Amino acid sequence: MARTAAEADSQLIALALLSTPESVPVARWHVRNALDSHGLGEYAVDAEIITSELVTNAVQHLRGKGTETIGLSLTHAGSPAVVTVVVSDPCPEGPVRRDAPADSDQGRGLRIVEALSAHWGWRHQDGGNAVFAVLAREG
Repeated sequence: MARTAAEADSQLIALALLSTPESVPVARWHVRNALDSHGLGEYAVDAEIITSELVTNAVQHLRGKGTETIGLSLTHAGSPAVVTVVVSDPCPEGPVRRDAPADSDQGRGLRIVEALSAHWGWRHQDGGNAVFAVLAREG
């Protein structure tokens, strides 16, 4: 079934980021700016947190490879709007949701993504993987 122009995904941003920790705040800034400038500011806080967690995970998994890049895209579709954050990297292994001990400083990222999104998942893409999180609001 074909979608109308109003139903089609609208790409807000598509970026390539360095696989360094400094890319995390850059990614958050771009996500917030894109959502605010498109009248979707109500998604900004959750989208920033999700972006931070997913980009941080990608940076950690690519550690030591320095020259690799991380992809970030942000789309919206529908009414009420659905916003999707996608972070991709060249690592062939997919993400693993862990149950971190209460005193651990790490291992909660995907649980946070799961809690803030309507749903999340991942797929193999271009020899690596893409992790996505969908944010939706009631109409």
